[in-house]
Amino acid sequence: MDKKSIPVNQELNSYIIQKDDELLKHLITTYPNKKKPLLKQVMSGGQIRINGDVITQFNHPLKKGDEIQINWSKPSKKVKLQKLNILYEDQDLIVIEKEAGLLSVASLKEKKKNAVQILKEHMEAIDPRIKVYIIHRLEREASGILLFAKSQKIQELLQNSWEEYVIDRKYIAIVEGKIKEKSHTLRNYLRSNKNNQVFIVNTPENATEAITHFKLLKQTNAYSMLEFKLETGFKNQIRVQMAHYGYPVTGDKKYTASKNPLGRVALHANLMELKHPISGEHLKFELVPPSNFRNLVSKA
Repeated sequence: MDKKSIPVNQELNSYIIQKDDELLKHLITTYPNKKKPLLKQVMSGGQIRINGDVITQFNHPLKKGDEIQINWSKPSKKVKLQKLNILYEDQDLIVIEKEAGLLSVASLKEKKKNAVQILKEHMEAIDPRIKVYIIHRLEREASGILLFAKSQKIQELLQNSWEEYVIDRKYIAIVEGKIKEKSHTLRNYLRSNKNNQVFIVNTPENATEAITHFKLLKQTNAYSMLEFKLETGFKNQIRVQMAHYGYPVTGDKKYTASKNPLGRVALHANLMELKHPISGEHLKFELVPPSNFRNLVSKA
């Protein structure tokens, strides 16, 4: 075992970190006989706890004195289905990775399968008693993390007390142009029409205030990769505000984008951190955007 850690038990399931590091780098060094894909699978399957909290992000910072617990025997929770992957599942919750182009829920105008329908069919094949309930939505054009409940009780609990249980949510987008600000806060009043078009108005009358914080991650002369944190939630909020700001999300022709290098809107829900509504357990999920998404700014 590497000098970075001291075993607490003989099975090496739990030990104390002796040096600051990042989680994946630490695992690669500490377990040289285990292949990198397996280590990633263990992380994404919710099999690692840091100081009692389930951690799935590969670059989670480890501090000297942290206790790490690894459940090597637990099967991975990641299940690949059409247009989505199941990242985590317990008796109350399901966390998925949704591909761009997949609706979260059914639409009157849309006949293609949606995330709820795909999940329901999968769960019914395993156990007809398992139900699936949508908790929040992710725009059809976006990819990333989406949360579901297995009972109406959990659904209502999270929807009615969202701010109590959801600690953090973040998005990553590629916008057109080389943005000057390292960080900025957008404040606008939004309103939608019958055609589901969202637009900015100058007064709060019959409108909703939208507050979005962003920071610059990386850029080229053509594109900027930004991380977003929403203080409020409104349909197409990031897309509308960035278009108004002069840096539309690339691929978003609905809101003034001139390019479409990915054949999709370059918006990705990359992080969700929450307190489990029943157990109180701290859960944190993080997903890097697809490789072609990241490659737009790879030369920076």
